[in-house]
Amino acid sequence: MKPFKLLIRKFKASSRRRKSFVLLVLLLFIIISGGLGFLVASNLQAANKAFSPLGNLITGEPREPRNFPNPINGILFTQSEADKWKSNLPLAVVIENHIDARPQSGLGKADLIYEVLAEGGITRFLGIYLSEGSKLGPVRSNRPYFLDWLSEYDAGYAHIGGSPTAQALVKTYNIRDLDQFGLGAPTYERSAARAAPHNVYTTTKKLRSVAKSRGFKGPVEIDSWQFADEESSPSARPKKFELGIPYPAFKMDVLWKYDKKSNAYLRFVGGSAHKDTESKKQISAKTIIAQFVVTSLEGTGKSRLKMKNIGSGKAQVFKDGKVIKGTWKKKDRNARTKFFDSKGKEITLNRGKIWVEIVPTEYKLSIKE
Repeated sequence: MKPFKLLIRKFKASSRRRKSFVLLVLLLFIIISGGLGFLVASNLQAANKAFSPLGNLITGEPREPRNFPNPINGILFTQSEADKWKSNLPLAVVIENHIDARPQSGLGKADLIYEVLAEGGITRFLGIYLSEGSKLGPVRSNRPYFLDWLSEYDAGYAHIGGSPTAQALVKTYNIRDLDQFGLGAPTYERSAARAAPHNVYTTTKKLRSVAKSRGFKGPVEIDSWQFADEESSPSARPKKFELGIPYPAFKMDVLWKYDKKSNAYLRFVGGSAHKDTESKKQISAKTIIAQFVVTSLEGTGKSRLKMKNIGSGKAQVFKDGKVIKGTWKKKDRNARTKFFDSKGKEITLNRGKIWVEIVPTEYKLSIKE
């Protein structure tokens, strides 16, 4: 009887060991499976985010390709992202660049910016806004040549009055006018933090609201430039490239320094990094275009600038730390200005923020490679 009881005890002990072993194996399987599942999920999410920030295979949300280009600067969006702005009315906003107006608000949010001389050797900006919103300013006055560029986008035009000739042309051209003189507050408001006339601000949201109430609606058809993917290999990019533009007024000289890592150009003005008040970041561009135009003086006392920006002239396109020399052509006020290389082929631009530097034909740019 004792041997039999001993056998039973051994069998029970063995069963307990087998159960413990099985439980241990199951536990290890759960831990390993969970770890692998987490890694797989993490990798899938990472891959999916690289494809589209809106896609998520793990939660079952659909992945979206970035195949909807911004018609102004070629940046690719997903359909869901583009739905937020594709029906917007483009806005063209005059922003000043007097030293007392810096740092400005909203320059970093523009899809494209034209920089052009006003009187006294001081430049002003015409920012074109479609895909991003921002506070904007300081806003300043209208000039005739601005109308030739904004007409390319059929844009709503934000400014504060302007020269007599320019104001008359707004009516002649039937521009979608958003003049501060006819709107006032709260669309445009003065900031107590700055002295007049460098203190008038607005926002893209306010401007679009007023535009809608006036029947100025989007979307509009834009004759897009040709875009290409940028040079993706850092080893193929130059180590250094600088572009200097000698706008003549005090602290108005411009310097663009190429950054190899980001394949973009960082902007400096008057010897300092040019930053946006809203983002606190230095302004940059993927493509810079120097458009040379015949510039002269007109009006009483020859005090107003006149620019020949319809027709053709010399141009230089800067991208990937290199320069392409060519020409620009614009057949009429509403036609898009196009840029061509020495063989007459339209120059492809990098997708991203674009700055068009309008410079008198007699200017000599400083290029350091």
